[in-house]
Amino acid sequence: MQGVQLTRIHRILIAVVVAGAVVIAAIGFAGSYAAVRDLAERKGFGAFAPFFPIGVDAGIVVLLALDLLLTWIRIPFPLLRQTAWLLTAATIAFNGAAAWPDPLGVGMHAVIPVLFVVTVEAARHAAG
Repeated sequence: MQGVQLTRIHRILIAVVVAGAVVIAAIGFAGSYAAVRDLAERKGFGAFAPFFPIGVDAGIVVLLALDLLLTWIRIPFPLLRQTAWLLTAATIAFNGAAAWPDPLGVGMHAVIPVLFVVTVEAARHAAG
């Protein structure tokens, strides 16, 4: 693959971005876990309630990672990205429902997922 030659500084910046993205994702997932789990319990998920938020968040990470990989090797599959963003919107809605009717709380639940979306889209743009 022909492209830009990465210098030591480029590699350091990439490592910082990857580490930052992991931190953003971890904070977002940790922050939403309890709210989504509690909502799932209230909605009758029973013993599955603790696993539901993990499944949604793992689905987001796996689909986005696969989308980035396939984009990087030049065989993109748009359904992966679209499904990941649908799951991201769903987790924002679940978290928002847990904070309802407090508009500030609902907005606060959207900030980190939106930051994560922008970070992944920038990575996808760079890979593309």
